[in-house]
Amino acid sequence: MPPRQTLALILKTQDYGEADRLVVFLTPDEGRVTALAKHARKSKRRFANCLEPFSLVQAIYTAKPNLELARLDRGELVEAFPELRRSLDTLAAAACLTETAMEIVGAIDNLAELFAALQSSLTHLATGLPSWSLLCSYLIRLLALAGYGPSWQTCQVCRRNTDGLVWFSLNKGGIVCSSCLGQSQGERLYPLHPGARKLILAAQRLPLENLPRLRFPELAQKETLALLNGFIRQILGKELKSFNFIDTLRNFQKRSTDPHAHTRN
Repeated sequence: MPPRQTLALILKTQDYGEADRLVVFLTPDEGRVTALAKHARKSKRRFANCLEPFSLVQAIYTAKPNLELARLDRGELVEAFPELRRSLDTLAAAACLTETAMEIVGAIDNLAELFAALQSSLTHLATGLPSWSLLCSYLIRLLALAGYGPSWQTCQVCRRNTDGLVWFSLNKGGIVCSSCLGQSQGERLYPLHPGARKLILAAQRLPLENLPRLRFPELAQKETLALLNGFIRQILGKELKSFNFIDTLRNFQKRSTDPHAHTRN
């Protein structure tokens, strides 16, 4: 088959053998592609500074039928997003978004929208906007685009809409109202206040260009990230490494800013 040329976001790289590199990248037409970049660790001409995670590149690759591994022939850097590495917050958020996209993308019809959403998330993270708030917004959008949109409005037990405090049930794939909470005993439930739920709904529905304007306050961040971590673990059957790092980082940040933390410990 002839080589294909496309915009691509680098999701993951791994050294292979003495000189090669395995590269996982996302494209707006073919989705996730895993390719072998021959002599990538020695060739500065064919892959100049373009195989770092988060990079937006023009990729030329060759894929053969019935073979899972493509061949990456050449790459040209479009945007490296170096600002993503200037703080642990932005680096962790970018890693979580790219890892999530890599795991959830499949045979879906709106690959171009998912690609645009991931590119938008990296672009706005690089501008210095609040990392955790952007992470919440774009994780919700990526999941919705991949077909993993839980029910945020209707109780999964009584099927009624509710405006108050609810709990998100992993088993039921949606919310449970206070009146039906007794019927979900023994399940892993995540509390979700009305403000957080309103922001989640907005993140699913707003035009992509307006998504960075959403601001999740601290409580909404905590609730949203906790339930999304559980939900993603449920649908994938495994824990994402980036979520573990985010939990560790946020717990450390909380302890370092809490003057009473050492006293309590």
